[in-house]
Amino acid sequence: MDNEHASHLNLESSKLNGNQLAFPLSTGSGYPSTGMTKREYMATQIMTGFLSNGHNIGTSIEYSVEAVDKLLIALGTTKEK
Repeated sequence: MDNEHASHLNLESSKLNGNQLAFPLSTGSGYPSTGMTKREYMATQIMTGFLSNGHNIGTSIEYSVEAVDKLLIALGTTKEK
């Protein structure tokens, strides 16, 4: 597998992972309840850190979105041996 193909797979995998529910609960109907996605939850946690360190809201949003996307890609990275 070449690096470009691996990068594409990592990106797709990270998107799928990030769109899964952060805290899925069974409602008894066989379907998980709706709620925040992993990506949304991670972004709120990262943004809280930026805001608590004095960053303004615009910068915090921008950095949080970038950071969560990079984190999801890193967590889903396919490693070749």
